[in-house]
Amino acid sequence: MLLQKSTFTFVILLVFMLPVTLVSAQTDSIPKEDYNISIGKSIHNKKLWSQPYRYEDKVLQTLSVQVNIEKLHRKADELDFNLFALTDEEKKWRIRPVAIYYYRTDRKIYLKSKADNRNYEDFEKYQLDGYTDFEAKTYKTNTLGIKKKRKEKPTVQSLDKMKISGSKITYYLDFPVRPVFDYGKVYFKDKIIGYTGVKH
Repeated sequence: MLLQKSTFTFVILLVFMLPVTLVSAQTDSIPKEDYNISIGKSIHNKKLWSQPYRYEDKVLQTLSVQVNIEKLHRKADELDFNLFALTDEEKKWRIRPVAIYYYRTDRKIYLKSKADNRNYEDFEKYQLDGYTDFEAKTYKTNTLGIKKKRKEKPTVQSLDKMKISGSKITYYLDFPVRPVFDYGKVYFKDKIIGYTGVKH
């Protein structure tokens, strides 16, 4: 009789402990990060002819920031380049990138962008306390730097999400900056991934 009671108690304890064990096993399988991202050199670009767009605000210049990307596993999700930001520490701006490119035999290859869809806005998801979001409007140009269409209105551009094919790749992000821009932090979402500056 005592043996049967002990067996019954053991079975009851096992039943109650089983879900706890399963939950513990699930929390151990946390998915790892998709990418390792680091910041390289920066280029203060004053040569407008080398970029296929112009700013609506003609005072703005371009700071190109090198972004080194390492894919950490084969099933990594698409990388959303709208989640990058540069800060202007003097103005306390959080600046949205306007374009992205890579080099092929010393030639810039710009990737496609499109007019921003305000119904789905990734950049605005990650606010920084004490900073104001800054988004520059641009328009596309021909080789002479003239608007492709006279009726085309300058717009904020949205960068495409991309599936990174290789294990490592380097891109450059263009950020609109003031002529007196000195230094800032580079963010991915709300995490600092590097620092950059300009020598005057």
